[in-house]
Amino acid sequence: MAPSPADSVDSGQLLDQLEFLELRFDSHAHLAGSDLTDPGTSDWWATAGMTVSPDEDDPADQWYFSENATLSAKPDPQGYVDVSILEASGLTIDLQHVDGIFDALDARSSDYAKFIPLFGNRDEYGFLGLDDRLQSTTHAFGTHVVIVDRVRLAPAWRGLGGIGRLLTARVLRWICSDPRLIAVQPFPIDLDRSLLRDASVFEPALDKVRRTWASLGFVPAFGGIWVADPGRSAYSNAVEALERKFGLR
Repeated sequence: MAPSPADSVDSGQLLDQLEFLELRFDSHAHLAGSDLTDPGTSDWWATAGMTVSPDEDDPADQWYFSENATLSAKPDPQGYVDVSILEASGLTIDLQHVDGIFDALDARSSDYAKFIPLFGNRDEYGFLGLDDRLQSTTHAFGTHVVIVDRVRLAPAWRGLGGIGRLLTARVLRWICSDPRLIAVQPFPIDLDRSLLRDASVFEPALDKVRRTWASLGFVPAFGGIWVADPGRSAYSNAVEALERKFGLR
């Protein structure tokens, strides 16, 4: 029988798990089509977690039973438990092969449609360009744009000095090694509907989320969209600083 969830878990116990965490990915892209099946788009999902054994004798090793320490904990037939502490999802756009960016984004959701203004016209080689406000100021030369739709971190891991940011940066590294641009619309997704209408709660929460992305080198673009240019040092320096802080560099 699993022990009763504790009210909290020691931050040291969590930090000790960093060396065991692994990133897991899933994605799909179509060979042909339009809108949702545009072959120039790839939907992706990622998690950070590990597989643990609930038979460990030392209660200190059973941190995953503590309240808010995981986003999910799924037992398997062999008696192990697959735990997840971070979940992320988004869309990668191939500027060379995307057919209709407007329809590809709009068909997915109103949230994705908000990223349409990031894109401009095609160049003489047929590549989709960025909006003029970004095209002339972006230093990276990749042919992919990565849109981050959602990132969730288990509550117990928050406030530990940047674990969520570190894991997000590592996820993005594997999603696309050389993107032209990374874009996100910062939003406090954990607030329930009633709190979203309460300005005294929503505004500070939104500001906190924006500060988090800003610390990774993201800057405001337009329409509530924030972007990171991998070709600028602000992004790479922020990631390297986190890796050094947690002994990964």
